[in-house]
Amino acid sequence: QIPYRIRPAVDVPVYGVSLGLVAVNGQLGDRLTPWTEAELQLLEPRNVPAWDAVALNRWNPSAGTRSDLGMFAAFGAAGLTVLANTPREQWVRDGAVLGSLWFQTNLSTLMLTDLVKNSVKRNRPFVYYDGAPLTDRMESDARKSFFSGHSSITACNAVFAAKIWTDMHPDSKLKPWVWTAAAVLPAYVAWQRVEAGKHYPSDVLVGLAVGAAMGYLIPQLHLAR
Repeated sequence: QIPYRIRPAVDVPVYGVSLGLVAVNGQLGDRLTPWTEAELQLLEPRNVPAWDAVALNRWNPSAGTRSDLGMFAAFGAAGLTVLANTPREQWVRDGAVLGSLWFQTNLSTLMLTDLVKNSVKRNRPFVYYDGAPLTDRMESDARKSFFSGHSSITACNAVFAAKIWTDMHPDSKLKPWVWTAAAVLPAYVAWQRVEAGKHYPSDVLVGLAVGAAMGYLIPQLHLAR
């Protein structure tokens, strides 16, 4: 048996808030205006803290592609963990529970990430770099640097997969390796986002923390007491 149960006291508020944020994020996102060439010429990264300045003057599409692949790998690993750990005797019931936890983890992480992005409106590092394509620098998405969605989604799925696996196999000797993988993959994706010029170190660190917290807490809150 899986050690999780659906808890209306937890699920109803989480789903309610997350679905409400869909509308809120839509409204906030519509208010993000594209840059004009004149505005870009006036920009200077003088307000970028020293610890984030390492992300400036970077534009690496290959690193961006690698970060995409890493994020999809974490998402796939979480999905496979759900399938592999659903007992065949109660496939429909237990599969629905684990699937709900997985969906809830991703939905809440994505909505929280978008809410902060649309509210903070931090410029991405490549906005200040003349070597980046002008079309990318002018997009409204270039105002959504904080915090990193790739980092938060990768971390929430990697930690979710490790949490589910270790709860289902509490005596396994592979647990250290599972948690190592759950830490290494998000860290790699975060590094690639900085290399790509898409995010500052502070963006990816906060994204990792938020995603990891969601990936761990959602299953933990649903453990059968």
